[in-house]
Amino acid sequence: MFTPLADRRFRLLWTGQTLSGLGDAVTPVALALAVIQATGSATDLGAVLAAAAVPRLLLVLVGGVWADRLPRHVVMLAADVVNLLVQLTIGLELLGGVIRLGHLIALSALSGAASAFFMPAADGLIPATVDESRLQQANALTQFSRQAGQVLGPMIATTLVITAGAGWAFLLDAATFAVSVGTLALLRVRHEGTPREGFWTELAGGWTEMRRHRWYWTNLIVHAVWNLASACYLTLGPLVAVRSLGGQVAWGVITQGGALGAVAGAVIALRVRPRRPFTACNLLLAVFGLPLALLAARAPAPLVAVAAGLAFGGLTFMNSLWLTAVQQYIPARALSRVMAYDWLTSLGLTPVGLAVAGPLGAAVGPSAALAGTAVLVVTACVLVLAVPDVRRLTLALPAPVVEEPLPTT
Repeated sequence: MFTPLADRRFRLLWTGQTLSGLGDAVTPVALALAVIQATGSATDLGAVLAAAAVPRLLLVLVGGVWADRLPRHVVMLAADVVNLLVQLTIGLELLGGVIRLGHLIALSALSGAASAFFMPAADGLIPATVDESRLQQANALTQFSRQAGQVLGPMIATTLVITAGAGWAFLLDAATFAVSVGTLALLRVRHEGTPREGFWTELAGGWTEMRRHRWYWTNLIVHAVWNLASACYLTLGPLVAVRSLGGQVAWGVITQGGALGAVAGAVIALRVRPRRPFTACNLLLAVFGLPLALLAARAPAPLVAVAAGLAFGGLTFMNSLWLTAVQQYIPARALSRVMAYDWLTSLGLTPVGLAVAGPLGAAVGPSAALAGTAVLVVTACVLVLAVPDVRRLTLALPAPVVEEPLPTT
């Protein structure tokens, strides 16, 4: 399970991203609690989250082109420097005791722009740091460390917000970005850059490569719907939890339940390879309808937390297999551009969801909005199984481990 860590390149990448992921897991909960506490408005929280999502979507294709042109770890390093400065600024401002919504929106937009370059570069870098036969284990380890951070993150965030203030959560995130910058600076990997053919030609090449694979783009539609549902969950979920399920601690419990399930999903992905991976994955993604429905019904927070654990466990398991399939079937020279289209399509509806969820919840009620979203995500996950390519796709098996015979005397 852990053989990818024997390679120094993957070990450096994994260490930096593990610590950075811990910091990233702290700030969303701290941000949600700080904004809800200051304004009591899900619409304000949605505006801050959307401010990061919009530039991320607008620039992710540009980021994909440059991540195929330049060494991917250099692109990631530059993006991490920007995020370090953003989190440091937000943390210092929050420690000042005044939440300026306009500043949060502007800084979130800058962070989103940096992420647009980081994401396709990161997805394309893993195959350069580990043997191809261990890609699933490498992806699963990456998901495991990321989700392990999600377990600790909500606990740390809730504790910091209640005891010391939300600003310290952002300063912690800034420190983890500094560690990531250091590990990326030490990383040395081979980069087979795409020939320079002009920006639009290279961008079109990524689109053509993605469209060749029907299993790819049909699944992306489901991912887009799932992320739309997630936007509703992230905006109306804290509002319901704080007002009806027990306050700030209730949302922290629900978030941590989802994080624990996600860790379990990553552990399972280290060992389990379904014969028909995307049939299993889409059925698991459909489980996200359960926490949405329970929130709509104002179920007790522990029950919602268990449902969130099942849902996010399925998501993490799917992510490991999805990245492995993409890295195996898409040529390395086009990988970041294809992943940029992946991110654009998958997250395309997220700003809409973040902007609309609050007003929709105010118009029809949070329960009706959450219940409708649950029906939508389950329907999309089941319908995609009608596509033969989705049901039949398989992954390459890992190479068998050959033990050397013991020396004889």
